[in-house]
Amino acid sequence: MESLRPLNRAGFTDVLDYGVSLFKKHFRKIFFISLVFNLPVTILLSIFNPVLTNQYMTFMNPDEITGSGDILSSVLALYAMIIGGLLLSGIYNLTLKNVMDGSIIKILYADVVLNQEKTPGQVIRECFKQFGTMMLGRFLYGLIQSLVFFVAYILLVIGIFAGSFAFMGTAAAGFTSSSPWLAAGIIILGILAAMTALFFLVVVTGYFNGRYWMFLPAICIEQHKAGSGIGRCNKLGGNGFYLIGLSYIAGALLIWIFPGIINIVILFASGVSGNMNVELYRIGTVVTQIFSAVLQPLFVCILTALYIILRVRREGLDLEIDLWTIKEEEKRKTQRWTMEAPNAAE
Repeated sequence: MESLRPLNRAGFTDVLDYGVSLFKKHFRKIFFISLVFNLPVTILLSIFNPVLTNQYMTFMNPDEITGSGDILSSVLALYAMIIGGLLLSGIYNLTLKNVMDGSIIKILYADVVLNQEKTPGQVIRECFKQFGTMMLGRFLYGLIQSLVFFVAYILLVIGIFAGSFAFMGTAAAGFTSSSPWLAAGIIILGILAAMTALFFLVVVTGYFNGRYWMFLPAICIEQHKAGSGIGRCNKLGGNGFYLIGLSYIAGALLIWIFPGIINIVILFASGVSGNMNVELYRIGTVVTQIFSAVLQPLFVCILTALYIILRVRREGLDLEIDLWTIKEEEKRKTQRWTMEAPNAAE
């Protein structure tokens, strides 16, 4: 078994590298699990996407609107599809997504820590036995996420207003002074301060989201209940602010970079043509959703790698594995010695 001791000094770039290597190593199993649980839901969500319907065409082409009844029906249809998509996404996150993510976690942990190989069928059956616990844990995690995003949004709005007034006031004071370099320096310092504050807010949001995501391996691997799994996150996430925050944000950016590039290319192509090509936009939407569905398990691999690294750094998981190995070796030696000399004890 490969030693996990070097992970004790791992940074967030090492977390990303480790997660990507695990994704590549177990790609076939992960893709099969995603094919079973993720891609069908992605197809269903596509049905609720207004971009892929004629209702979207009505809004993009106002000439097709013949009366107020068409507008009302189009609006109602769009709202119904958006609400239906959100409802389906919420149900999926509370139910089948737990099974998919938990199955991936079990496969990776069994390989890295237990030196065992598990099949997708085995881990899926194990996760269904913990279905209710994981669903409750996901609900609690969703409440924490909502609170984190709400607080971050409030702080962002306050920061924008306060920063705008401060920036205009200091810039005006600088321009009215005798030195134009003072005004330029104030503007540059204001921009740097705003960027620093925004970066810190993003890292804080990533830290809390990444920290409490650990409820899932706490349930799947350590057999915690939902409430104690959330409490377990507090122990694992202590003294790991930048490691957790940067790993979560970088992992999220990594899995969205390819879909983002596709959207940028489509918007650029539409801008060059001079009008909105709805058919091109529809094709891009489907391709983006497929890429997102395939890459989503990579994010689980990165956070599972983070979970293992946190246990190595905070709890000495590497030393525990070495102790397991020594005990197993001693057990095998004792069994072999007993078989070779069955009468030695007489």
